[in-house]
This record gives sequence, structure tokens and C-alpha cells, in this order.
Amino acid sequence: MRSLQYQGITWHDDPSPTEKEILALQQKYGFHELDIEDCLSEHERPKVEEYDTYLFLVFHIPYKSVQSGRILKEEINVFLGQDFVITLHEGKIPTLDKLWRGLNESPAKCQEYLQNGTGYFLYELMRLLFQEGFPLVDSITKDLRRLEDELFESEEETDILRDLITLNRNIITMRSIILPQRTIVASLEHKNRKFVSEDLALYYDDIRDAIERQWSLLETAKEVIEALQYTHRAWLQHKTNEVIRILTVYSVIGIPLTIITSAWGMNVQLPFGSHPLGFEILFGIMAAISMGMVAFFARKRWL
Repeated sequence: MRSLQYQGITWHDDPSPTEKEILALQQKYGFHELDIEDCLSEHERPKVEEYDTYLFLVFHIPYKSVQSGRILKEEINVFLGQDFVITLHEGKIPTLDKLWRGLNESPAKCQEYLQNGTGYFLYELMRLLFQEGFPLVDSITKDLRRLEDELFESEEETDILRDLITLNRNIITMRSIILPQRTIVASLEHKNRKFVSEDLALYYDDIRDAIERQWSLLETAKEVIEALQYTHRAWLQHKTNEVIRILTVYSVIGIPLTIITSAWGMNVQLPFGSHPLGFEILFGIMAAISMGMVAFFARKRWL
């Protein structure tokens, strides 16, 4: 666990907290045992709990896996008191690391973030974290445009089903992460006056506006991906019908040829059976029938 102090305010940040470290924090600050259980458990739902001496928050932030390209969520547990802020999370978060380095290296920045109290520092913390959602939303928008171009403008026959599924999954995940954060920020903005003063309500409203913009963009992305999926299904159905139509035409052309060859293959007396040019005559009849049927289907525009 790393710690930073400025004018009586302490920020503890632990990217990989152990049970021993969390219990030590409980003993020092008197945290409720249910909050400790939430910190030790995985995949806790976002929430805000207010106590006499501190505020406990659980919220999620999205990030994109470099290996799989999937959007995943990172859970952050925050304890906020009058003179302390504690952030607990699993794994390093680049935004927090960058902020930590900046505060350690720049006294002026440390003053900017911490001189107005822990409530303001929490605002700056959440603002930086939730701003990271915009690049992800922009990435989703760019992927949608790329798939739209491939589907409507590409002259080549490309199957983008896998890309559509991956992008749709990312949109669903992003929406599931963003939705509950709206309630968390609204609660901080309007209810928790003991630790977040009324003067800070406007700042937290700025965070809520950012989340609402992301949500609005995701709503549009959801509508677009649904339209692209519908169009792609129609395209696949059209290609399937094209293949079936061609196969059916060739099957129909082959029916009279099959009947003729089967009849002449029987061990009975047939026309031209003993004729010296019987094979050529039979072949000519079959060719004429085939060309006639092809011409008929072409005139009907079935070919």
C-alpha cells in the first residue's frame, strides 16, 4: 500500500490489497465489517454507504483488454473521511498511477487536488476515471462506422458476423457498467452533504453530465448495431436464397437429361438404338434440351 499526505489529508492507494492490510485499515479507521466483506469479495455491485465518520463507495470503470479486445470492468472500493481517502482495487489502474506520480512529483498539483478537502479530491478522482470511458465509446463508434462501410459500400462479399458479435458484446458490457454509475454520482451530488458539501454539487454534476453523454452515445451505438445486425441477417438470407436458386435451376435442367440417359440405358429396343450415329443424335437432343431450358430461365431472369 502506498500513502501520500498533504496538510493533514492522507490518500492510501492499494492496487492489490491483502486481507491483512484491509483488516489493519478497519482497525485504524473503524470501518464497518460489512464494508470489509465487500472489499474482500469480488464483483460487488456499485453503491454508496454513509456512516458517521466515513463514506464507503463501490463503483466500476471500463477498460479494454489488449489481448482480446473485449471491454471489461474494474471495481474500485473507496473509503472517504474528513481527513483520508482510501482506494482499493485489483491490479494497477493507469489513471491512478499517473495521478499518484503527478501528486508526488508536483507540490503545486498536490495543493490543487487536496487543499479543498477530501470531497473535492474524490471529485477529481472520479472525474479522471470516468473520463476514460470516452476513448472507449469513440472506439466503439469508429468500429461501427468501419462495419457499416464494409456492409454497405464494399464490393467484396465479406462476412462480418464475428466483428458484429464482438462489438455488440462490448456495447452491452459498456452499458451495464455505465448505467449504475449514474445513480452513484447522483447520490453523491444530492444526498451525502456531510462528506460532499453543497458547494461541490456542481462539480459532481459535471461528472454526471459526462456519464450521461457516454450513455447517450451508447444508446445510439446500440440502435446502430441492431440495424447492422438486421441488415447482415438480410444479406446472409439473400445470399442463401441466391445459392438455393442456382442449385434448383441446375437440378431442374438435369431432370430431363437424367430421364433420357436412364431410358436409353435400359436393355430394350429404343429409337436410334441401332443407328450408327445414335450417340451423336442422343447427345444433340440432350444439348438442345439443356440450351432451351437455360434460355428459358435466362429470359425469366432466374439465372
